[in-house]
Formats: sequence, C-alpha cells, structure tokens
Amino acid sequence: MKNSFIDKTLVYIKEKLWPKLLLGLIALVFLVALITFFIFSSFINTGNGGKNDTNFVVVNGQGLKVISTNLKTKNIISNDLLFMIYMKYAGLSGNIKAGDYILSPSMTPMQIADILSQGKVASRTITIPEGWTVAEIGTYLEKQGIVKKSDFVLASNKEYSYDFLSSKPADVGLEGFLFPDTYQISITADSESIIKTMLDNFGKKVTLDMRLAAKQTGFSLYETITLASVVEEEANKPADRKIVAGIFISRLNEDMMLQSDVTVAYALGEDRKELTAADISLDSPYNTYVVAGLPKGPISNPGLESISAVIYPEITDFRYFIAANDQIYYAKNIEEHNANVAKYLN
Repeated sequence: MKNSFIDKTLVYIKEKLWPKLLLGLIALVFLVALITFFIFSSFINTGNGGKNDTNFVVVNGQGLKVISTNLKTKNIISNDLLFMIYMKYAGLSGNIKAGDYILSPSMTPMQIADILSQGKVASRTITIPEGWTVAEIGTYLEKQGIVKKSDFVLASNKEYSYDFLSSKPADVGLEGFLFPDTYQISITADSESIIKTMLDNFGKKVTLDMRLAAKQTGFSLYETITLASVVEEEANKPADRKIVAGIFISRLNEDMMLQSDVTVAYALGEDRKELTAADISLDSPYNTYVVAGLPKGPISNPGLESISAVIYPEITDFRYFIAANDQIYYAKNIEEHNANVAKYLN
C-alpha cells in the first residue's frame, strides 16, 4: 500500500507536476534573461545624464578594468562592470587607443566605446601656409591658444632624429623643414609634438626619390631646402618657380651673387616691399647681396612645389628677374634687367 502511494506520487510528479515546474523554470530563466537584456540594452544606449564635456586620458598600456573604473569615477558612465562586459562582448576590449579624449555623460556607452576603440582623440585643425617662417608659425599657434610662440621657437632649435636632417648644420634650427599643410593635432599637443608631426609630414611628402634626385643636382638636401625657401618667397606660380629656381642655380654655377631681396627681408626680420641701400648692405649671413652663394639657411618653410622646382628646375638663358603687377619679368643680361626695372618698377 505504501509503495503504491509513493509510486503514484512519483508518477504524478513525473507526468503532471514536473512539466509545470520545468515550464516555470524556463519562464523564470527567460524572464531573468529578458530583464537582463533590457537592463544591458538600456545601459549601452543611454547616457549617464549631464552635458559637461570631460577631458579623459587613456595612458598607453592601461587595461580595460582601469579605464572602466576611471570612466565611472568621472561619472561618464554609470556602471563600470556593464561597460567591461559590453567591451568584451563587442570584441573591443583590446582595441582601446591611448590618447586625450573629450567625453560627455550625455554620450551612450556604445558611443564612448566607439570613440575609444577608434582612437577618435580630441583634436583641432591648424593650417600652416607655404612660406611661413618658424616665428610666424609660433605667432599663429599662440593666437590660436595652442602653445606660446617663445616655447615653439625654442623647441624648433632642439635636435630631432630624422635622416633628412643629417645635412643640417648643428647651429641652425628647423627653419625650412616644418612642412606647410593642414594638420589635426591633439588638444593637449605641446610644441615638440607639433614639430614632430610636421617633420613626419616632411619625411612623407619629400620622398626618398626626391631626396636622391636632389643629390644629383650637387646640392645637399639642406641646401636644396634653403634655395627652395628663397624660390617660395620670390615666385607664386608653379611655372615661374621652376624658371626662378633655374636662374638662381645658373647664377650660383657662374659665381654670381644671388642678390635676392627676400633674403634681406628675412635678415631684417621685416616684410619690406622696398629696400634701402642700407638694407642691402646689412652684414648678415642671410643677406645674399653681401654673401656669396646661398644664405646661411632657409628663410621660410617652402611648399612641395618650390622644393620640386629646385630639384627639377627649368634652365634658361635668363639671369635676372623682377616681380611687378603679380607677374615676373625676365632678362638675359643686366641691360634688359635695368630696362624692366625702369618700365615696371619706376
């Protein structure tokens, strides 16, 4: 009788109660999973509230746990554990890039994860035109509130390890090698990092083939950049740059003085349109009216067209030129040159 009761009970549990318990358990697991999904989905798609931007730094070598904790500490995210789970689930845990970021509690964790894993560091745009000097670049950066001019100029006189600087004398700075271009720089960039970015760009734009071709002209790369900086200031149009470069090279080969007004202006530290007799007599290694050959170094930071013009010049019979009315007038001899001066400048 006892065994019959137990048997009936077991049969009842197996046939009647167990399916209900199993269904209940499945329903509970499903409910927990659903709640977890909604909590997790809500977390990754909802900001932590607030709109204040926060500077957030990821140091090279920092792990996901430390980064997540720091995000929580700065109230950028609400839950560091859920952020870690999402990063691992999305396969992004090993993709976080070091750098300076601008993050906001209004961003969703998904957006933050994308920014950190894509390395979308906080940056600003700067544009350096062809022909600016180091001093002019420094003035611009200071006006933009990025670095002080004095710090930038000081940093430009430090030593930097780049192959293309090997022919640069030790007693001169980086004038000529700060490649003019538009750059995206970190909001926390200092003078040295900006200079390194510009030098890196010079190394890319002035290719190895160009450097090898420069050697074939008989100039060192430093001398090439020096002459290119003079060409940059003397001529605006690509065709004129090649001819002007050819004139200067011919004058050098014939032991003629370059007599370039722009080198005097650089020596004076002033952008003068007209020079006096005293100006062109100035005792300066940059004044090509008194110094034979090239000036001591570059007088600006030339663009690629001017550098190419010196490497691949157009050699002509011209030995003189003047610029007037946004045009360059060429002459083969001093008589033709004087006639051009009388006609277009006087």
